[in-house]
Amino acid sequence: MTNLLDRMRVDGQVAIVTGAGRGVGRGIALAMAAGGAHVVCSARTAAQIDETVELVKQAGGSAEALIADVMQEDQLAALVDTTVERCGGIDIVVNNAGGSDYAAFLDTTTEAFRHHFDWNTTSAFVLSRLATPWLLKRGGGSIINISSGAGHIGIRGMMAYCVAKAALDHLTRCMAEELAPRIRVNCLALGSIMTPALQNTFDMEAGFREKLLAKTPLQSIGDAENVGLAALFLCSEAGSYSTGAILDMDGGLQDTNLPFRLPDL
Repeated sequence: MTNLLDRMRVDGQVAIVTGAGRGVGRGIALAMAAGGAHVVCSARTAAQIDETVELVKQAGGSAEALIADVMQEDQLAALVDTTVERCGGIDIVVNNAGGSDYAAFLDTTTEAFRHHFDWNTTSAFVLSRLATPWLLKRGGGSIINISSGAGHIGIRGMMAYCVAKAALDHLTRCMAEELAPRIRVNCLALGSIMTPALQNTFDMEAGFREKLLAKTPLQSIGDAENVGLAALFLCSEAGSYSTGAILDMDGGLQDTNLPFRLPDL
C-alpha cells in the first residue's frame, strides 16, 4: 500500500527561506529539509543562519546559508542568482522575513508606514518576481507568504503592520491568479508563535503570557515547526490543489489577543 505521507515529500527540490535565522523561519527551514528539500537559509545575520544550517545537517538534511537583506533589491537578486548558480534552480520560495514596530496612529510617521509596507509586502513581491522565471524553468513550483492574523484584525498601535499584512494576503491572491496553473501561491496567517522575540516579551512583562493565553480561544502558543509543516504541506503534492489560500494558524483568533490597549484619543 502506498504511504500517503509520501505526498508530503519535496525530495530534490530547492527552497529559499528568508528570515531563516530563528523563530518561524528556522522552523520552516527544518520542516522543508525534513521533507527532502535542499534549503537555502537566508537572513541578515550570518551566525543565525549558520546555526539553522547546522541544525538541519544534524537532523540529516541538506542546507546552506546565504546572507541577504530583503529590504535591498540587489541583495535579493544576488540571493536568487547565487542559489541558481549553486543549486541549479529554484522550486520553492518562502517569504518569511518581516516584522513590526509599535506606535500609535498619530505617532506613525509616513516613513514608518512605508517601511512596514516595504518590509512585509514589497520584499515578498520583489523576491517572488525575481525567482518566478527560475521556477517556471523547472516546470513550476510553489511560493509561500508568511502573514499574520493582524492582516484581518485591527490592532491599536500596530496599524502600519496590520495594513502591510493585509496587503500581503491580497498579494497572495493576486499572484496566485497571475501565476496559475504552473506556480501555486499560498499564505500562512500566524498568531502568537513561540519565537525568541515572543519569549523575550514574556520575560520582560510579568503576566503577559497568561493574559495572552486567556484571550486566545485555544489557550496555547503556536509552534514554529508546526508552521513549517503547514508550509511543507502547501508546497508538496499533498497541497497541490491549493492556491491563493490564506491558512490561519492563530489559535482561533477573532480579535486581538494582545493584553494591552492604547487609550482612546
